[in-house]
Amino acid sequence: MDRLKAIEIFISVCKEKNFSKVATKFDISTTMVSKYVNFLEKEVNIKLLNRSTRGQNITEAGEVYLNKAKALQKQYRDLVLSMDDFTKEPEGLINVNAPHNFGTHVLTTIIADFLEANPAIRIDLTLSDTLTDVVLDNYDIVFRVGDLKDASYISKRVFSQQLIFCASPKYLKTNGPPKNITDLENHHFLGFKPWFDSSNFKKEFRIDLLHLQTSRFISNNGSALKNAALKGIGIILQPYHLLEESIQSGELIRVLEGCQPKVRNVHLLYADKKQPLKVRKFIDFVSENLTN
Repeated sequence: MDRLKAIEIFISVCKEKNFSKVATKFDISTTMVSKYVNFLEKEVNIKLLNRSTRGQNITEAGEVYLNKAKALQKQYRDLVLSMDDFTKEPEGLINVNAPHNFGTHVLTTIIADFLEANPAIRIDLTLSDTLTDVVLDNYDIVFRVGDLKDASYISKRVFSQQLIFCASPKYLKTNGPPKNITDLENHHFLGFKPWFDSSNFKKEFRIDLLHLQTSRFISNNGSALKNAALKGIGIILQPYHLLEESIQSGELIRVLEGCQPKVRNVHLLYADKKQPLKVRKFIDFVSENLTN
């Protein structure tokens, strides 16, 4: 006799307290329902149900068996579900949020590779430098740069960014390089707006943010600041991966190399461990393929 089916029928009998309802549910006779229960009782050599013409009452031993049976049933369902990773193709929409610079210059390449490998999946990527909530803003995945203050979600470090100072040869010829970090106050600094809202920035660099906020050009977009730096407007502080190509070509020159800001880690955030297959596949793909 099918032991798993017998357990499923026993659980249903305990819930319905009626053999006829269970028989209808499983499309079998009431006699067969009774045989399944008898089979389990003989196996453990103890009474699980007290039967009478009025119905069925679970015994003390039956209560213990029922709780264990429910746990076993869940384990089996989880086992079957885990096999979906090998038998089903992931499909559907994944909503992702990421900061502008990281999303544009790093993540989009990873997403393109992921979509090529998973043709039934779609991704909606929103780029924003404002603080975004995974659940409240309806995202499956959120990427954040810097220290995490919200411990309510599961996080995974997937990347790290080294910020560097650069300027164009044209700017340095006219103004010279800054001698130290405080000397930035005597230069045109191309300010990244989100940093001005962060007390950590002022604490780390010990410079006058008020002065930097009145600099000739500020923006909330790293690419816009890079273009301004290439034109000789001022000194830029942005992630190395954004500036690398221009440094190698000589269009930008590193300055203040002895004053490297601390590395900014990039974390991937999601709501809980039980995610749909499409999201689990994306998390695994990013973790395996995103390298500095």
